[in-house]
This record gives sequence, structure tokens and C-alpha cells, in this order.
Amino acid sequence: MSRVDGRVRSLLYDEPRLYDLVFPDAGDRMGRMCRAAFARHLSAPPSSILDIGCGTGRLLESLAATVGECWGVDYAESNVAYVRATRPRLTVRQGDMRTVRLGRHFDVVTCFGNALSYALTDADLRATAETFAVHAHPGSLLMVDVLNARTYLEGDGFRERIEGAVDTPEFSATSVSTHSLDRSARLLRRTRVWSIPGREKVEDYAEYRLLYPAELRGLLDAAGFEVVGMYDNRDFRDTDLTGHAGAAGDVGGMGGRKLYAFALKR
Repeated sequence: MSRVDGRVRSLLYDEPRLYDLVFPDAGDRMGRMCRAAFARHLSAPPSSILDIGCGTGRLLESLAATVGECWGVDYAESNVAYVRATRPRLTVRQGDMRTVRLGRHFDVVTCFGNALSYALTDADLRATAETFAVHAHPGSLLMVDVLNARTYLEGDGFRERIEGAVDTPEFSATSVSTHSLDRSARLLRRTRVWSIPGREKVEDYAEYRLLYPAELRGLLDAAGFEVVGMYDNRDFRDTDLTGHAGAAGDVGGMGGRKLYAFALKR
């Protein structure tokens, strides 16, 4: 993830191996969504991709099966070290998504996993969108996700308390996430407490900026991108973008749906 201003404290970023266990991408859904977007919006298969907020590098590893150059950037040095140790075919750099400059362009730029939602202010959002732009050439495809303000501020996405559990052959834990909303600043704040057998309890903290669909569209347009698709699902289904939340929470404590935006650099 690309964190800003030190407002994130997370067991799963401190111990990246656990992230893939807690949030398994069953059936490579994110990879399949990306490849479907390539086919929809690019005239030829991409030869290079940059993932900003690459986390453990799992998505990049999936895309590396068909994309020759796969680069990632992450704010957390622990994630960068983990990717270099476990997925050496990827090129990863440590950096702040608002300011990182790699000195080259890519056919595809991605920013998933709520990374853009860590840009808490309008200035942070504009700076991050500029980072997307300087690494794209005309015709590059940008794919981003954010937490949908319509779901949390108008719909059923906000829950004050969410309990979660994970049980894998390597790692078992329960979690309790408590949330608060700052409606004027459109911020969601989460405190999550992990209970792990044989360990002391661990407390996480995060703040997320909630974005309305029109706000996200305007941000990308101002950075030189034309939005060619926006959805509140990973299946490219057209909806009213209210992002109805599922009945069950997840271990991440995020009950609401995201927005997925696809845009081409002008």
C-alpha cells in the first residue's frame, strides 16, 4: 500500500506474508478483471505495467504471466522487502505515491487495494493523480479503486462495528473493527484489534478518504485522463454506483463496495 502522513498502522503491512493469507484472491479475480480491461480498452496487449501501492506484489505476479515489464511502488519498506524476497521477477521501488518519479512511462498504471483512499486531502489526491499522469503516455490505461462515498455516506456501507475471523493452515485470528465517519471531510476512520493465539493483541489504525463517483471522474479528468468506465463491481456491470454492501463484513472491516475506474491517458 502507499500510505501517507503515517496515518496507517497495520499488522498486515508489518508482516506482509499474513496479508496474502488473510485476503486470498480466490480464482485470481483481480488479475482476470485487469486482463478483461486490457482487452476492452487497449488496441494491443500491454508490454509494461506500474502498480502504485503494490502491496505484496500478488497482482503483479499474476499479470507478469503475459506482461513483460512489471513494476511496483509501495510506501512500506516491509512490503518492498517481501516482494523482492518472494517475487524476484518483479521490479519494486519504495516511494510515496504523491511524489515518486521513476523517469519512464508504462502502458498500464494501476492503483488498487484502497491505496488512493489513503490520499486524505484534495492536495494529496491531485498529487497522486499527477503521479499517475507522469508515468503514462497517450493511450495508457489507468485502473484505480477507491472507497465509494455514496455507499458509506448515503447507503448501507457504514457499520460501527465489524467482527472478522480468519483460519488458514498457517494463521488463525479474530478481529474487531470499529469505525467512525467524519462526514464533512468525507473520512472513514478504523481501529482494528487482532486477537491471535499465542500473541498479545495487536491494534491497527487507518484513515480513508471517501470519493463520490463524480469526484473521482473529475480528479482523473483534471490529470489528463478520459474515464471510459466506472463500476461498483469487478464484473463491468452498469449500475447506479450506489454500491450496495453485502450482508456480511470481512476481516478488513470494510462492509461497503468500492468504485473501479478505467481511464485512458489523453
